[in-house]
Order: sequence, then structure tokens, then C-alpha cells
Amino acid sequence: MTINKYYVFVPQAADGETHKEHEVQSEKETQRQAMVRQAQQQGGL
Repeated sequence: MTINKYYVFVPQAADGETHKEHEVQSEKETQRQAMVRQAQQQGGL
């Protein structure tokens, strides 16, 4: 737990949200990598 004069952050409370967010990011990252590979093959890089 992080305590600051402006806020209190409890990581356990945010775990559910970040896990869903991480899944979306990993799907997007996988899609991005596939598009990069395809562009490299087409472009001859």
C-alpha cells in the first residue's frame, strides 16, 4: 500500500481491472506483431 498526502493506493483492489486490461493489451500486441511480420515480408525487410 502506498500512502501519499494526496491519495492512498491499494494494489489488491486494482488487480481485477489491470488483469482485464493486460489481456486486451496482449491481444493488441499479438495483432501488432503479426502485422509487422506481414509488412516485413511484403516490404522485403
